[in-house]
Amino acid sequence: MIYFCSDKNRRSLVLASPALNGIDFLEVIGPSGCGTQLALTLLKDARTLTLTPDNIVITGGAPIQVVSISSATDDAPFVLTVNLAGPGDFSLYQLAVVAGPGISDPPDGFDPQLSTVSFSFKAGCPTPADCLPDNCCPAPVSSAPDINYLAKDYGAFRQVMLDRIAVLVPTWTETHAADLGVAMVETLAYAADHLSYQQDAVSTEAYIGTARSRISLRRHAKLVDYTVGEGCNARVFVALTLAPGLDNIFVPAGTTFYVQQPGVPVSVRWTDILAQQLTSSPNPIFSSMEDCMLFCEQNNMNFYTWGDTDCCLAPGATEATLLGHKHTLQPGAILIFEEVLGPATGNPADANAANRCAVLLTGVYTTDYKGRPLTDPLTGYAITRITWAAADALPFPLCISSTTDSDHGSVPVYGVTVAYGNIVPADHGITVTDEALPPVPSAPPAPPEGSGCTCGTSTPPPAPIPRFHPQLANAPLTFSPKFNGFSPVSNGLTSATAFLAPDPKSANPQVSLNSSDSVSWTPLTDLLSSSDSDPVFAVEVERDGTAFLRFGDNQYGQAPDSGLTFTATYRVGNYSVGNIGRNTLGHLIIGPDFPSPPGTIVTVRNPLGAAGGVDAESMNHIVQYAPFSYETQLRCVTEADYGDAAAQLPGISEARGTLRWTGSWYTAFVSVDPVATITTALVKETTSGLNLLRMMGTDLSVEGAKLVGLRIEMEICVDSNHFQGDVFEALTQVFITGNRCNGQPGLLNATNFTFGETVYASPLIAAAQAVEGVLAAMLTVFARMDAPVGAPDGVATGYLTMARLEIPRCDNDPNHLDLGTFVLHMDGGK
Repeated sequence: MIYFCSDKNRRSLVLASPALNGIDFLEVIGPSGCGTQLALTLLKDARTLTLTPDNIVITGGAPIQVVSISSATDDAPFVLTVNLAGPGDFSLYQLAVVAGPGISDPPDGFDPQLSTVSFSFKAGCPTPADCLPDNCCPAPVSSAPDINYLAKDYGAFRQVMLDRIAVLVPTWTETHAADLGVAMVETLAYAADHLSYQQDAVSTEAYIGTARSRISLRRHAKLVDYTVGEGCNARVFVALTLAPGLDNIFVPAGTTFYVQQPGVPVSVRWTDILAQQLTSSPNPIFSSMEDCMLFCEQNNMNFYTWGDTDCCLAPGATEATLLGHKHTLQPGAILIFEEVLGPATGNPADANAANRCAVLLTGVYTTDYKGRPLTDPLTGYAITRITWAAADALPFPLCISSTTDSDHGSVPVYGVTVAYGNIVPADHGITVTDEALPPVPSAPPAPPEGSGCTCGTSTPPPAPIPRFHPQLANAPLTFSPKFNGFSPVSNGLTSATAFLAPDPKSANPQVSLNSSDSVSWTPLTDLLSSSDSDPVFAVEVERDGTAFLRFGDNQYGQAPDSGLTFTATYRVGNYSVGNIGRNTLGHLIIGPDFPSPPGTIVTVRNPLGAAGGVDAESMNHIVQYAPFSYETQLRCVTEADYGDAAAQLPGISEARGTLRWTGSWYTAFVSVDPVATITTALVKETTSGLNLLRMMGTDLSVEGAKLVGLRIEMEICVDSNHFQGDVFEALTQVFITGNRCNGQPGLLNATNFTFGETVYASPLIAAAQAVEGVLAAMLTVFARMDAPVGAPDGVATGYLTMARLEIPRCDNDPNHLDLGTFVLHMDGGK
């Protein structure tokens, strides 16, 4: 049996024995790795030994033949030379001295334990490892301590350590808190409790389903390309009234407006004690968004009715006439139309507060084409013609003048609706300037040189950067879209409606940083598109509304240097709490940039309620929607895909796609039904939107839908108590023009038809029969305009079918007879 022992005393014992000899060591003689001689060194004199090749057995690796054995000489009395037929391989070999062939025991006089030796022919070859074999005897294994691994808090950790000490040191029984050992145990338990909490927090925040931090959810959502909504602040139009006789009053951007409070004047200086009362109020505060000039003539403007009575502006109106020359009105100004008197009573208390709307002026005309002042040629009254954006077309009728009912004298009432100028756009939020943030701390120590993983390269790991995530002292931080002012032709907002309906997805954090090295840092929603030298930062909002600032890592955004200090200027005010009702605002603070004294502005009000305020996306909503956002289809492959994608684009009511082989490739022909009319710009925008989604190798062509005109003729029998003209007008309104007072479209309006829709005769007859004064209605012609001679008549079948890409139309427009005709043959009546 072969033992491995750390203390090899056998050699000393054999040396002390006069009757035994043994092998001391062996060397391979010859070129490195190719030696053919073995120098076998014994413990004692070997000159008296007579060994032959039969007494030497070499095993392991390729077989090797012993050729001869050279006896020991007087110069080397302990060394026997074993001559071999050739060198061995890389295997480990063993040389044994035996008594003879087929005998495993050593010859007489040889120690059994020292009669063998292991060696390698390649021992002289370079190797990075130590050739000395290790001790293969395992160290004694101690039993694991009985520890409660469920311990997760201070009390449990303290008890675990005290129990372990009781096992290791039974004589230690101290329990007083002042004892050094107890104090040490409790200190370690305190540290372990905090470490355990950090471990639990990391594992909790690691998954979107368990995270309790909104910032963690925001980062998880970004991994699947889902952008979390941070909300949006509200916007409002503020109407200011100047004191009589004042003009050219400048209102700087940033002027703040406040909710009405009793006992506080309309305008308050920023140094007044009442200003502190306004600013400390928990109600929403609004700030003007651009510089404005106020003029007394715009306080209250009346419409001109050209001498007529009982006038109204119909739904869809985009122009009107004002009484007087309003030279201070300019295109791009905002006007608010408000009903101020009850049409039936003439009493302001009876005015309908819902009849209010804002418009963006696109044209103001006080002179004619020859440059002469505009006047009514009959009365000589000065007038101003105004036009406004189509997007601001009146959504409801506005009564301008009326006649009161019999209970109120049946007298004419003028000025039922007036136009207010001096409108200031404002949004929710107040500015906090130059808030000092804590300095950037020192970076964590770098790892020792040569440590860490370099991923198989010689590039050292990057140096640590400071851990700097400051928070803003005030909340909630304002998020709002960029505002470039109002302009009918430039890159500003082109309608008042668009101002009150901001896109929350385009809202950006309203914060800026200035560092002590005079560099301005820009906020972004994320840092993924930033370079290593961009001075940018991301804003992350926690569940309680606290805003934290996250800087770059010198790969995605620049990392701030240690010791750098920042000052933050930001706005506070966000979410739907800013959607205040009409006539809620009542005060403004005159700041140091406001040149006019108090009393210049006599009223502050918001005729329309604030709108556009949106709450931040809740954590539950993020958890429910973020994991599935990537499943949104962002490609067009089938015909239905092209139609569905086009219908989602602005200006398109509905669309259909058709794939056709055009000789060398497929072309997707997209037929669109526009909300208004199809234009070159709309085709270009639709093509651009679909190009992002179309399949490679497929061409794209956007075209208008195929419109099919209808030929409809009806025989109408009018009862004897109604005039034919009145019934004809009522039928025309039901089928073609629609109700101009409430905006309800006619039955044959283009908005009531879509692709491939079958047109039935029964709704037409029912609608005609429902008109007062109609005794009977009968369809005499019901056909397509393009129907060939002899085609089936819709009167007989009761319906007209359309192909997949066809849309029926019956506009009854004399200028476009191909889009349908509607003829009524009236009989009877007065």
